[in-house]
Amino acid sequence: MKYQTNFWMKRLATLLLAALLAFSPLMALAEAADDSGEASIAYIGKASVALKVRVEPNKDARGMNSVPKNATVYVLELVNDDWAKIKLDNGEGYVMTKYIENMQEVTGLSVSDLMEPEKLPDGSKPFEADVSEFKEGYKAQTLNPSCIYEAPNTNSGRVVYVPAATWLTISTVSGDWSWVSYKGTQGYMLSSSLYMWDRLDPYAGEIPGLAIMPKVIFLNRTCEVYSLEDNTPLKDYPLPPGSCIAVFEKDALGRYQTPYHRTTGYVNGDCVAYEMDVVPWEEAQPGDLIAAMTTYYAVGVTTLQYQGRNWNINLATHMINGTVLQPGQTYDMNKTIGPYRKSTGYHEAPIMSQDALTGYGGGTCQVNTTFYMTNIQLPILVTHRKVHADVGIYYVPRGFDAAVGGGDINLQLTNTLPYAIRYHFFMTDGALTCCIFRV
Repeated sequence: MKYQTNFWMKRLATLLLAALLAFSPLMALAEAADDSGEASIAYIGKASVALKVRVEPNKDARGMNSVPKNATVYVLELVNDDWAKIKLDNGEGYVMTKYIENMQEVTGLSVSDLMEPEKLPDGSKPFEADVSEFKEGYKAQTLNPSCIYEAPNTNSGRVVYVPAATWLTISTVSGDWSWVSYKGTQGYMLSSSLYMWDRLDPYAGEIPGLAIMPKVIFLNRTCEVYSLEDNTPLKDYPLPPGSCIAVFEKDALGRYQTPYHRTTGYVNGDCVAYEMDVVPWEEAQPGDLIAAMTTYYAVGVTTLQYQGRNWNINLATHMINGTVLQPGQTYDMNKTIGPYRKSTGYHEAPIMSQDALTGYGGGTCQVNTTFYMTNIQLPILVTHRKVHADVGIYYVPRGFDAAVGGGDINLQLTNTLPYAIRYHFFMTDGALTCCIFRV
């Protein structure tokens, strides 16, 4: 009898312990709740891999969701050394703790706070634009696998995971964020996750990452372009007197900074003979400069191929110079400077092609890219553009190049300004500057 009593007491204790263990997530959630009864976030980390989320804290439990690699993980509770209970967009689940990196403890952060950017230290500039109506303002492509978030902060819930090289429609850009649409789903994405921007509405606003140049300068003597980082020359050959380059305003050290390939360079102020301001297009009068951009190319190269490239740049710019585009008029680059043949005056030069290393007209893509980057500083609608490749081209930031070459490899645009414009290129050894003037 005594043996039976001990057996049933042990059996009852086992059942009570199992019940407590089964109830422990609810107890933990209650302990993690704030005064309003809402669950609190205990830790924030980052997924080091694509995380499998399970319904219970063991490997044999059924999977219920996943967390993308590098996405933020919101930990409600550390269940034990191996498992963490996390907050998901559609509930809660369990993941292995060893796959959460950079985990930091947080206090006073509730689940509802995930929707309030001002309470979260993610470091991004806030989105302050109106989101009452989604309008098609831009199109752009994802640079890497990216998330669309419920709110404009990386700690909010993830709406959808978007693969790399996927086209999205963007309504509005504000702060560091874009209001985007993907397959009918709307949400927020960091603008830095997108590239190859073009406007669908020419008046949508500035394109993220585009340098808007406020002036051009003309050099009075031979002048080096120096690196802003270490003050060493960026070019093998200095710019000659008379060179025209687009620059930012003179800084406190008397330098004029200029985008150089994918970095920033500068020329010293004592090299400048004359400067011309770029006038905002809304305020411009006939004859005013309204946009400018400079790209740089190699000089002093003695091979016939590179001599041919510089010849082609010179030839193409002379074909464009003086072109006037009336309001509503379209522009086709291939029709303006093509076809790219020996019979039309082009020389053989290096080209970016899967089929050949050289071809007639090599260098015209740099003319076209410089032309493109000047136009997109204004509310001018680009209706067709092709890039060289996803990696872009070395002389401009990734996603801002525009290729030409015949057929579909072309640039087309429409003058959507309320007045006529005129194009003019300035070319000296090593610097190619495109300017747009109001007529």
